[in-house]
Amino acid sequence: MNDIVPDVSDSECRALIMHKMHPFKRVTGDEINYCRYGLYRALLTPVHCQLRNHDNNDLLKRTRSIISFHLKDSTFLLKSEIIHFKLLKVLALRHRVIDNFPLQILSLIWLRYLSLVCRWEIFDIPPEICRLWNLQTLIVKRDNRSYVDINCPVQIWGLMQLRHLKLPRFYLPDCPSGSVDKGKHLDFSNLKTICYLSPRCCTNEVILGIQNVKKLGIRQYVTDYGCYRDCGPLNNLIHLHQLETLSFTYCYSRLFPASAKAFPAKLMKLKLETIFLSWSYLDIIAELPNLEVLKLVDVFSLGNEWYPNVRGFTRLKVLLIEDRTLNYWKATNDNFPVLERLVLKGCYNLKEIPIEFAEIHTLQLIELIRCLPELEEYATRIQKEQEELGNNPVDVRISDPCARVRRIKIVLSIVDSWSSFWKNKDKERTSNKSIQYGEFDSINFYIVMSILAC
Repeated sequence: MNDIVPDVSDSECRALIMHKMHPFKRVTGDEINYCRYGLYRALLTPVHCQLRNHDNNDLLKRTRSIISFHLKDSTFLLKSEIIHFKLLKVLALRHRVIDNFPLQILSLIWLRYLSLVCRWEIFDIPPEICRLWNLQTLIVKRDNRSYVDINCPVQIWGLMQLRHLKLPRFYLPDCPSGSVDKGKHLDFSNLKTICYLSPRCCTNEVILGIQNVKKLGIRQYVTDYGCYRDCGPLNNLIHLHQLETLSFTYCYSRLFPASAKAFPAKLMKLKLETIFLSWSYLDIIAELPNLEVLKLVDVFSLGNEWYPNVRGFTRLKVLLIEDRTLNYWKATNDNFPVLERLVLKGCYNLKEIPIEFAEIHTLQLIELIRCLPELEEYATRIQKEQEELGNNPVDVRISDPCARVRRIKIVLSIVDSWSSFWKNKDKERTSNKSIQYGEFDSINFYIVMSILAC
């Protein structure tokens, strides 16, 4: 990357379009500067610092990267002048919300990195995307919306150099069987990251076209409910022999494979987020032979108790649970024999950590974030028992205790003050004083009620 053209304000955008590269003249080196329109950065070659106005045409040829760090909301539209940056390799409009895919970008055939932010729920990638045959990274983010569908044309399979494909959620059509002019099979042989795929497109044809992927994200929406009728669409994941990281979001249990053998054999990291799944299904997950990291975030289940099977998770090193519905967790050191890090986040109803975890010799860290005080007591107890066993004591980290617990403590302190006040006050008081005390009582009552209602 030779340089970055800062995209800082509407006036400077107009100057950029007019080929007046003023930002290059007042930013030198690789500093991060602040202007009233937001933060921007300019990485310049030494020759740029000596440029004059009439050197702008040469500057257009030298420019390799344009990255927007604009902090204000904008409806900036790419002008046709973007085509003058013919040798551009990086284009990241991170804070420029767009309605449609800018067709002017399709002329930048040397582009390797493209990052956009879309506004609407439906965003179409044009068939001409295949012109960007050097593209290695394609990122489309949503503008703080929970539902965005990206429509990809079949021509996207022509991006043979693509390595990272990151979209909010998209449907990938089946991989073409061949090319008429080249007579060979098209696939994403270089693709390493792809997210978030609709479960509807986890067909055998698509999976075979992304066989070398190492990181995969699958996200389900309401429009995917019809795939329930399919016979285990996620069973095709077994063909991803290089897959190491897998995540599921908004998925129902009927989509998941019925056996651990249907998961990729090399899978090392698994994240289940906002899913409808019974806790008992985790017994299947426990059989994954190479799983080292498991993250459970908002598991919606008919039950709120987890009883793992014995001798499961034989290689699991990191376990994160962020779930408000889990009430009880019964486990032993045999369930997680080599666990190193346990992170509990926002477990508002969980009151116990299995005390048997003190016998896990590999356990190094217990981290509690927004949890009840009871969990702090169990973590401290595990720490002490490890010391008594002669092991290196586990590191206990507690951050942002449960806000609800803090409010309860405030209420209890107020109630305690009331009791002390009324016990120590003189029983013989005048009627006026009684009224004052009663007013004091009412005021504090409303304070307590307000705290509890928060």
